[in-house]
Amino acid sequence: MKEKPVLEYALRAHDDEPITNIEYLQQFGEMDPAQAPFLRCPVCRREVHGTRMHDRAHTPHFVHAEGERAPCPLVNSALPPATFMTIYPYHVHLEHERREEFTGQWQQHFSEVRRHAPGFSVERLTRTIAHADVLHMWSCPTLRQADLPCLLLALASFIAESPGTAHSTWLRFLFDSSVTEIADLRRPNRIPPRFFRLRYRASQNSMFPNASHLLDWTEKPMTDDFLQRSSSPVTSSEVAKFEAFIAPGPQAHPNDEPMEGYLPWE
Repeated sequence: MKEKPVLEYALRAHDDEPITNIEYLQQFGEMDPAQAPFLRCPVCRREVHGTRMHDRAHTPHFVHAEGERAPCPLVNSALPPATFMTIYPYHVHLEHERREEFTGQWQQHFSEVRRHAPGFSVERLTRTIAHADVLHMWSCPTLRQADLPCLLLALASFIAESPGTAHSTWLRFLFDSSVTEIADLRRPNRIPPRFFRLRYRASQNSMFPNASHLLDWTEKPMTDDFLQRSSSPVTSSEVAKFEAFIAPGPQAHPNDEPMEGYLPWE
């Protein structure tokens, strides 16, 4: 089966700058494909090349060199949902300091999460934080508060766009494939990572969708200006639920590991 035309731009391998299919056609359309610049998919960072659709306009677009076998969530329906699995060594001071800083600004973080996914509930927020706690995310030496909304969205995996409705569309947020663990976000001398939102129609045959259900995708800038903005209003009920979650209680043992069969969206 031919790959769906989902790539409207690619990245030039030599400088990681985007190039649209129209720009590519204008600059390299007459060139021998073997001499054209090497291009990468912005999501999976695998090789892509320019081609044309078999429509009346012969619309240009990019396809993966590996086709639908590419390890890319945009085209490979057999690819399992990726999630962070690295568990960091427990660091008492970092865990306390970073988590306390987050708690003091949780409404700003929550507002930024909801800006990307308006249906994200405070219950979902607390479950995702619990998942982060199991990974000892707060002990990651390079963790930055500015990255937390994107990290929480990525950890949440599939998010119903309209929770509680039948056949809701789904959202999923992920980093490009250069980010395989949380520490990769701030690795020294790296090209800045990219962050994406994927939107899917509901699957009729499985609980969660895959690439064959993809409706659209878009890159989302990673910024820290939300920390200087006023947070969106939250209800007293939401505040109470979050405060109950963070209230002192039995703490997980530093060596605790994720439960077998645990899924971040549960």
